[in-house]
Amino acid sequence: MSVGEIVERSPVGQSTVSHHLKVLAEVRFVLPDKQGTSTRYRVNRTCLTVFPDAVRAVLGEGEPPTPTPC
Repeated sequence: MSVGEIVERSPVGQSTVSHHLKVLAEVRFVLPDKQGTSTRYRVNRTCLTVFPDAVRAVLGEGEPPTPTPC
C-alpha cells in the first residue's frame, strides 16, 4: 500500500503515517518498494510469524522467541 492508501483507510494524517512507516521500515517490519516517484509498503511476513511469540514474551507468558532478523 502507498502512504495515501493507508491515510484514506485510517484517521491518521499523512505525516504521522509516513513517520511510522519510516520507523517500521528501519526495523524491517515493513518493506518499502520504490515505484517511480512513490513508495509502496508491504508487511514483512517473517515478522508476522514471530510476532505472536514476541508479544507473549513481552507479557511474560512464555519463553522468549529465538531472535530472527525481520
